[in-house]
Amino acid sequence: MTVTVNLPDGGADKYMRFGDAFVKHADGTLDVVRNGAKESYHYESGRWTDVTGDEKSWKKGFFGR
Repeated sequence: MTVTVNLPDGGADKYMRFGDAFVKHADGTLDVVRNGAKESYHYESGRWTDVTGDEKSWKKGFFGR
């Protein structure tokens, strides 16, 4: 599924790999989780305005993040 992250300057970042998903955090940050990638793409609060695509539930391990 395509994940589109809208940016404050009017631009957008598109992630178009099968299985891409996003996770919104309570502190206003955003992670785009890419299928097969070791790390996610991270957006700080205020660095994105909207996101569309598949939302993934964030599962923390035993020791947290």
